[in-house]
Amino acid sequence: MYYTISINRIGIFWGGCVDDLWLAVSAMLLLFPATCGHIGYAGMSFGGGIGAMALPWEPRIQRAHLNVPSFGNHPVRLQLPTVGSGAAVQGYQQQHGNVLATLQYYDAASAARFIRQPVHVAAALFDPAVAPPGQFAIYNALSEPKYLFVLEAGHFSYPHQAKQEQALLKELEVFFSQL
Repeated sequence: MYYTISINRIGIFWGGCVDDLWLAVSAMLLLFPATCGHIGYAGMSFGGGIGAMALPWEPRIQRAHLNVPSFGNHPVRLQLPTVGSGAAVQGYQQQHGNVLATLQYYDAASAARFIRQPVHVAAALFDPAVAPPGQFAIYNALSEPKYLFVLEAGHFSYPHQAKQEQALLKELEVFFSQL
């Protein structure tokens, strides 16, 4: 049996959200002590990026899945076409010109270098909201053991989406059963 904490599109302040993840693990262990040694994490988009930033300093999580994770490789992220929060960050950079001084501390690809747990990443070849090079930068920064599932697209509907999601869920069932 395994237990998974999942974060999807919550919060505004990255650092505070990482703290919230750590607190969620503490609360889970306090309320359900039997989960100790059997905690997994699944985060999508925002939650994937937050997970990549939290995992290096959270050994109580034994394995994680990051699905189209955000916040990877900010210098590249600022240069690629995007929508949503990425576009807002680009607009701020254009107006103020100093966003990288802060974002360097919140780069999921930089943090991923320090993750020691097994991590499964679903990265998309096309994604209008989270630039694929940032997603793959997170995966590439991970040490072994790491697992990659390539999606045709993220944050976007496509013809084979249901079939890919089924295949991904089967992989994740095997991945998390090893807790």
